[in-house]
Amino acid sequence: MNQTLKTAGLAILMACVLNCQNLSAQTTSVTKAEAEKLSIELEQSINKGDPEMLNHLIYFPEFIARTGSKNPIINNFDTLTKIANGFGLFNIGNNTLQISKNGSYNLVRGFVLNEEMHLLFRAYGDGGLNYQDITLIKIKDSVKAADIFSYQLGESYARLFSYLITDMATPDAHSSMTSREKYGNLFENAMRNKNYPVARSAFEKFDEATQNDKHFSLQYMLACQHLSDKLFRKSVDHFVALFPEEPTAYLLMVAAYADTKEYGEYGHAIDKLDTLIHIDPFLDYLRGNLEMKLDDSRTALHFYQEVFNYDPGIWQNTEKLVALKVVNNELVQANDAINVYSHTPGYRKELVESLYASYPVLK
Repeated sequence: MNQTLKTAGLAILMACVLNCQNLSAQTTSVTKAEAEKLSIELEQSINKGDPEMLNHLIYFPEFIARTGSKNPIINNFDTLTKIANGFGLFNIGNNTLQISKNGSYNLVRGFVLNEEMHLLFRAYGDGGLNYQDITLIKIKDSVKAADIFSYQLGESYARLFSYLITDMATPDAHSSMTSREKYGNLFENAMRNKNYPVARSAFEKFDEATQNDKHFSLQYMLACQHLSDKLFRKSVDHFVALFPEEPTAYLLMVAAYADTKEYGEYGHAIDKLDTLIHIDPFLDYLRGNLEMKLDDSRTALHFYQEVFNYDPGIWQNTEKLVALKVVNNELVQANDAINVYSHTPGYRKELVESLYASYPVLK
């Protein structure tokens, strides 16, 4: 469990600085206590490897309403449900487990935005790093999600679903088609089928206005991740020039630069992402990794210690913290860190054993 949840709901009481208000500052149908209860249950569910709570968290009628679609299909819930199944709406938990495998899923903070309660979660593991902004609503006595914004995808699921059902509308045969109408469906279908070369070809046929559209330029950037490093960087530059305050580009850059020697770009991406999500102490772990690449173990140790103080349950950070303390001959402190970690809910027993096996001097 996230360390912040251990102290009177501090994670819920921390509010965004920009455009957000503290939870106690507004009246909302979802209370702080209800939001905190859900956050704990959701965190525990994913960290135990059970995706079902997150898979079924979205309240479908409200989700459909938030698509804002004018397509007549909007009134056919049976058809919409089948489409949503194919879209993956009810597999968000499974996708999150793939990201957080061998890692963790933790609440970063709760906040109120536009008079609605939100929970911001971080998923980190073998599948990389992602954030989910979950908009909460009250349905009778249950707290559900109206929508979920995925930072990896750069858009909310309702927004993405709206594009999907809009593409199903029959175009007016008597009107001249724009390049967006001609190639938009081809582009979207290629993205859904992960046919990135075809997506690129369709995008290049768009007019300038369509290429500068937030949705299409974002999706193109996601496609370019799978094509070439040169195309990806060019697409990132294009997107950032148009939308410099959107966090998704920086999240993608953090992943892209992590294993390169472009340390300046990597550090800038971490800092910009941290600013745009209104500070996540976990990102100091990535800063520690960067300092290790720069052979500055002293600064790296500082960052790892900060993350450990925030949440000792992040085992990747604890592992590196212990290793540096052993190098510095801080054996008592290294043992203390292992002891604190081993008393953290959900700790990995095999990690504790491997640390003692790697550093017999600690026994």
